[in-house]
Amino acid sequence: MTTLQQAFDPRKNSLNAIRLVLALLVIVSHTWPIGGYGRELHLGDQTLGNWAVAGFFAISGYLITGSRLHSRNLVDYLWRRVLRIYPAFFIVLVIVAFGFAPLVAAVTGDGPWTVAGAVQYVVKNLALDIRQYGVPDTLNSVPLPRAWNGSLWTLFYEFLCYLAVGVAASFLPRRALQWCAAAALVLGGGVTLAITHDLVSVPTTLELFIRLLAFFAGGMLLYLLADRVPLSGWLALAALLALAVAAALGVSRPLAGLPVAYLMLYLGSKLPLHRVGSRNDISYGVYIYAFPVQQVLVYLFPDRAIDPLSFAVLSAIGTVPFAWASWLLIEKPAMSLKRLTARRTAGTAQTDVRSQMR
Repeated sequence: MTTLQQAFDPRKNSLNAIRLVLALLVIVSHTWPIGGYGRELHLGDQTLGNWAVAGFFAISGYLITGSRLHSRNLVDYLWRRVLRIYPAFFIVLVIVAFGFAPLVAAVTGDGPWTVAGAVQYVVKNLALDIRQYGVPDTLNSVPLPRAWNGSLWTLFYEFLCYLAVGVAASFLPRRALQWCAAAALVLGGGVTLAITHDLVSVPTTLELFIRLLAFFAGGMLLYLLADRVPLSGWLALAALLALAVAAALGVSRPLAGLPVAYLMLYLGSKLPLHRVGSRNDISYGVYIYAFPVQQVLVYLFPDRAIDPLSFAVLSAIGTVPFAWASWLLIEKPAMSLKRLTARRTAGTAQTDVRSQMR
């Protein structure tokens, strides 16, 4: 039977397309609370947005593990990860604080916006850990007030996962890494299950990290065992059924790590969408700009003037220009700086894998 390693072509796969779809699903999910249409869409026991984030983390677990194992050293690896996430993150903070917020306050009178408040918003969120969602005294008259970008919170936990695999791979052999990934998957799921049933109580930050780490570990484990894991339509169907049952029973968060990762890699290997995002990957830009774009749209279409589907479509259309600008002006130029810490390994499949890293 064909293994995942044999089926997954680092130079010709659909993971970038899948990430773009996941980012668009986040837009759809956020449409309901941001637009004032009611409760966020759920699939079983999780929101549509939570399922999309799970897919992001599972894909990252696979790709980032490959990146670390084929980096010269920990410094090289971390430099690449910072370049991929942080410049665009910083710029979106600045654009929201000094662009979106003052413009909306001036046009709608929903303010007042101040320079001090904008600086405070940027400074408090500089470390990726989102501690202030709103620019003070703005965005008050919307269904989801005082939250300019409710999507950025996941980036802190993603970077924690990067650190975890980076440090672990610096000290442990590959076989030990396999056991670490399996342990993170099992323990993460077990602790999440205990938290879900109120058997234990942990700080919210730790709870979120444990839950998301389980999805990241699912992708990590598949990478480490790719030469032994069969890639089969039947197994993908079994993973989908397992997710459906777990979601119906209300236990998908602790149990979905490995099935989600398997489905992402199966679809990434089989779907004929490898050209999407192969040169210009706007999925990250869509993810980080959609929320503020949607908040602005609420002012243009107040009191649910349009239906949720139209709102979601307009949100996506309005977000794409910002995502393109982010890729062309920030993300792509920033990634060119990766050569400052490492020589490019020309002609290898892993170079193409690294080019997909979020």
